[in-house]
Amino acid sequence: LAWLARNNPALQIIAAGHRIVHGGQTYSAPVRLDDAVLTKLEAFIPLAPLHQPHNLSAVRAVISVAPEIPQVGCFDTAFHRSQDPLAATYALPRALTAEGVRRYGFHGLSYDYVSRQLDDVLGADTAKGAVVICHLGNGSSMAALRDHKCVTTSMGFTAIEGLVMGTRTGSLDPGVLLYLMEQKNMDAKALTDLLYKQSGLLGVSGISQDM
Repeated sequence: LAWLARNNPALQIIAAGHRIVHGGQTYSAPVRLDDAVLTKLEAFIPLAPLHQPHNLSAVRAVISVAPEIPQVGCFDTAFHRSQDPLAATYALPRALTAEGVRRYGFHGLSYDYVSRQLDDVLGADTAKGAVVICHLGNGSSMAALRDHKCVTTSMGFTAIEGLVMGTRTGSLDPGVLLYLMEQKNMDAKALTDLLYKQSGLLGVSGISQDM
């Protein structure tokens, strides 16, 4: 901010926008960020431990240096809130579902942008029909849309599920995890490192995560 003030004194910062990965079942649209909202968003850290803390630290950084600037959070999960409950529900006991163990979906800001371009690219009539969007990169997913809204998506409770990614496994038989716990004595930390950082294209190739 100091650099901007020195190099572009006419620049007027009127707000700060943040990409925040997880809005849980609470937030389905952009929201003004204050202490109460941040407290709620901190409760979602266990749902996105590799992303949510960093997202929120940026918000707090702005508060610390420029508390007068209004801040808005936009959520990667929000676009997928249009999923039918059937598509978002795992076959688990209902008590766990009620606690929030469900399919959320991610990369929502990317999908939201692409969905807004569909009329120009495909024509309005085609864009309202069945469309599949692929978000491909180090993190990868797919989403099925109808009438510009998400019907289902490949990512679920976390950003691991679905397609093979740069270092993430994609969908994996949960029995593999039980095997690794029982036979390899891997704990939660070791499994997290395996699933998020050692697998995917890197794990398959043994060389790199470069597509």
